[in-house]
Amino acid sequence: MDRCRLIKISFIVISIFLNLIGCQSKSEINQNVWKQLGFVLPSGESLDPKFWTEKKSVLYFGFSHCPDMCPLALTNFGRASLILGEKAKEFRFVFITLDPERDSPSTLEKYVQNFPSKNLTALSPNVESLESLTKMFGIVREKVGEGNSYRIDHSNFIYVLDENLNTIKTFPGGVSSNALATELRKLIVP
Repeated sequence: MDRCRLIKISFIVISIFLNLIGCQSKSEINQNVWKQLGFVLPSGESLDPKFWTEKKSVLYFGFSHCPDMCPLALTNFGRASLILGEKAKEFRFVFITLDPERDSPSTLEKYVQNFPSKNLTALSPNVESLESLTKMFGIVREKVGEGNSYRIDHSNFIYVLDENLNTIKTFPGGVSSNALATELRKLIVP
């Protein structure tokens, strides 16, 4: 492995570690910036900003060409949703692409159909919104390779936002569906 690649991998590992021990606090998400973000639904329509204030949101950032981390996280999203049963209606499970260049709304629509949940929304942010999101959540995102076969190296976390857009919980992307469902159940107000 060349020295440059080793430095990049080290940066990603350190960023992930720092994100784990210093998860975003409620005050770190700039709600005014969040409300200005632009997202496109798989239908090709723009997302109504009230989407975020109707339910708690469980977010995962990734890309449809990901060979391992993203499919695992989204499979666990779906399974957690099934485990929660009726209580899953308290949440929106949201996949936000880090690769809007390849992940068109129609690509995302087909992609999310591969996972067990019918409660999974895929969103494609515009370029400015993607930049804002990566800063807000401390997401490490790096395009590696050339042509159409590139990949996106990225941090691997699941974030839970409340209806006021506060980050209330963060999980590693590889959290099991049982553990995710158990923790999400604790966030439901009786």
